[in-house]
Amino acid sequence: MHKVGRPKKNGLQPIWVLERLALVLFAYERARGAGEKHSVAITETVRYVRVTAPLMRISETEVKRILAYWRPRGVTKCLLINKPGPEVNTIPVPVEKNGVVSFINCRVLYTATQGPRPIHRRANAVSKPTKKRDPFD
Repeated sequence: MHKVGRPKKNGLQPIWVLERLALVLFAYERARGAGEKHSVAITETVRYVRVTAPLMRISETEVKRILAYWRPRGVTKCLLINKPGPEVNTIPVPVEKNGVVSFINCRVLYTATQGPRPIHRRANAVSKPTKKRDPFD
């Protein structure tokens, strides 16, 4: 007899989830880097993923979940996703066929690095005075 209910995955996920993660982190950082507010950046991220991969499931809630897991508040380092420049967007990969090793060029879509968590200023922040005024003065 087998257990009743949904079978355990033990943390395994399909590869398209990794692709969606990369698209979301790249698009969100691109939108925030352009000066958009958080809510607008999430909407732009959903739009970018839907245009780039139309069959991939995505929603604003899923974008928020990905950001909460991979870019939590209070940490100093996080996962950063970038697009490589045209000079490094292909890498040679060795392929062995019938005992002969040859190289084929594979295209690099995104690169992932660990780095400092980006700090984005609030779009509607009021500039604060440089010196606090003492109310008892």
